[in-house]
Amino acid sequence: MDIGLAVSALHGTLIANQKASGTWGYRGSQDSVEPTCFAILALRQHPSIKLARATKALLGLQNSDGSWPAFAGDEPEGCWATALAVLSLVETGHATKHMASGVQWLLNARGREANWLWRWKLRAFDNKVQFDPAKFGWSWVSGTTSWVIPTAFALIALQQARQRGYDSSARLTERVDIGASMLLDRMCPGGGWNSGNGVAFGVALAPHIDATSIALLALIGHQKEQAVQRSLHWLVTRLAGCPSPYSLAWGVLAIAEYRRISPEARESLRDRAEELMRLTEDAASIEDSCTLAVSALALEAVNGDSVFEVRTA
Repeated sequence: MDIGLAVSALHGTLIANQKASGTWGYRGSQDSVEPTCFAILALRQHPSIKLARATKALLGLQNSDGSWPAFAGDEPEGCWATALAVLSLVETGHATKHMASGVQWLLNARGREANWLWRWKLRAFDNKVQFDPAKFGWSWVSGTTSWVIPTAFALIALQQARQRGYDSSARLTERVDIGASMLLDRMCPGGGWNSGNGVAFGVALAPHIDATSIALLALIGHQKEQAVQRSLHWLVTRLAGCPSPYSLAWGVLAIAEYRRISPEARESLRDRAEELMRLTEDAASIEDSCTLAVSALALEAVNGDSVFEVRTA
């Protein structure tokens, strides 16, 4: 299994897909923050004019309040992609005012259940969902409730900013603790995470591979909790044979992070990595930039280099 060659092929296609503006899109032509951030993270160890152009383009997309939109010219109030932008700047060493203002936006952002009125409504009248509104995270867009993936990425970005010494305030620590409690509260009953709640209308919801993987990456500091261990077990048993390279890549990233403390994660990692390499063997045929970038990041993590690593000591 030659991971180096596989990563190089993914990088080559990713570079070829970069737009003249320096950004990446999903499949269309619109400048998009999410694929641009994942591409920057995937290419972070290969300084080049193209990487510098990508970083400059990302900085140019930042809103005046420190946030980032999902697309160029969209959402002046910012959205969940701000966490990815902050993470990209932290990982590439761009510890600038742009990154600092992004961190402050994340500290101020919160799901609407953090508001006392919504909290009262959810507790007094809304029994369609079952979660503790005092445990809130981050939303996809401002003014909506907390969701799993935006919360997990915000936690990763803030924890990395803290561990790199960019912000070690008590406010950041408190916000991380509340966000982590939200993820643990909204787990599916049997382990793993859906996109939002674990239970709705009295029905237990099924976990998703990508949401579970990203949540586990954010919760590495809680690895001793039985809920996290159940979720990791669910992921390991569900990941074999996953037909989606995007979802499989997130799964590989997660089990690579937990292999030191989980024998079942360690034992399955090589097989899942080989499956991912087979699914992405023809990199040039993959049109989605996020899939290319996340697959490259996952294969690097197999070799011990995880861009989403959150140190706990």
